[in-house]
This record gives sequence, C-alpha cells and structure tokens, in this order.
Amino acid sequence: MHLPVAAKQALLMQSVIVDRRSAQPFSSNPERLIEELKDWCETENNGVAVSYFFRQIALFVTAQFTLIHQHGGYFKISPENLRFGRMQNYGLPLISFHVDSADFVGVPAAHRSEAFRYVLIGQTNALLELLRRHAKVSPIMCWENILGSLAWYYATLQQQQPRVAAEDIEWLMDDRNWEPLRKSPWRNFIGTTPLERAVSGPMRKTCCLYKELPAFGTCTFCPQPN
Repeated sequence: MHLPVAAKQALLMQSVIVDRRSAQPFSSNPERLIEELKDWCETENNGVAVSYFFRQIALFVTAQFTLIHQHGGYFKISPENLRFGRMQNYGLPLISFHVDSADFVGVPAAHRSEAFRYVLIGQTNALLELLRRHAKVSPIMCWENILGSLAWYYATLQQQQPRVAAEDIEWLMDDRNWEPLRKSPWRNFIGTTPLERAVSGPMRKTCCLYKELPAFGTCTFCPQPN
C-alpha cells in the first residue's frame, strides 16, 4: 500500500522516519540494546533503561494508531526487525524509529481491530517480553508508559470522532483482545474513568523512573514524586 507524503511528514513529528536509516543506530540484539540504552540515557540499571525505552516507544505506538485512523494502514514489522536510532532534541537523549514504506500495509476501517492487536500484542508486548529476559522491570509500568500516550491520543479523537473512539475503547477494555495477557492493560490503567477526566489528572499507578535519569526530571503527575 502506498504511504502518502503527508503521512511521512506527519510521522517525523513522532520521531518516525521513513526509508532512511539512523546515523547512530541501536543494536537489534535485545541484550546489547539494553546496554546501549543504559549508556544513552545514563543509567546503570537495566530496568530503568527498559522503562525509558517504553516511554519513547509510546510515540511509535501512537503513530501507528494515527496511521490506522487517518490513512487506513500501519507498519507491519516483526519486533525483531524494528529499528531504533539515537537522536537529541533540546539536549535530551531521545529515540527515533526507522521504518520502510514497503512495510506499510492497508487495513479496512471495519477490521482495524486486527491492526490494533498486531501493534499492541504482535509488536509492543513481544518486544517487552524480549527485553524482560534481560531486565527486571514491571510490565505494568511499561504498559502505563505506552498507554499514557495512547490515552491522550484517544482524548483528542473522542472530540473529533466520538463513535470511532467509543468503539475502539470498548475493544481496548475487553480482556479477550489482549490474550495471551491475562487482562486488558487499558482497563487496568483507565478503568471506567472518562478520558477527558483521566488525562487531566494523575493516571499512573507506577513511576516511569524518568526521575532517575540525569537528563529528565520528575513528571508532573508522578505517583511517587519522592
């Protein structure tokens, strides 16, 4: 499926770069990747590095959902083949995501939940499981890193396309759609709280550990600020 030029330009805002390799790539080997992440974000703790990684990955996940809704497609790439690079913005150590336009596949609006499942389970959860083999890190914390960004996305979509947002949130709430996970991380994170209220105050139950990194500070709604 053809990826529109406008989509490529919009993806740059979420650090997703199409058809261009990183000048400073991270390793695709999970164990080596963690060591490189530790050096990049300046921590000696594997778990902190992985949590930082999933704060960054949240941009890619949200970008995928945006593509599904706005362009009827997404990047279908196995977790082993996802490529990441180093980038800096305002002096902060960040991560870029590098994809090929050839991996952009279409999905009909009526079957968009198939794409949701691939992005959340086939990519995100699979990547989390790969990294958890080499780091002691809470999966709840990593999912909150992802879903915090996704919640903001849906709070906006809800104002623009309320019916679509309601259908998607119903899907996200259903435990069956998250198998092999035992229950929906979205339901655990948001519950029945209206989105507009959820994003205007503290949502997290865990700390993302950004405060442990020299380049970052304590988040505004950190549940463990001290």
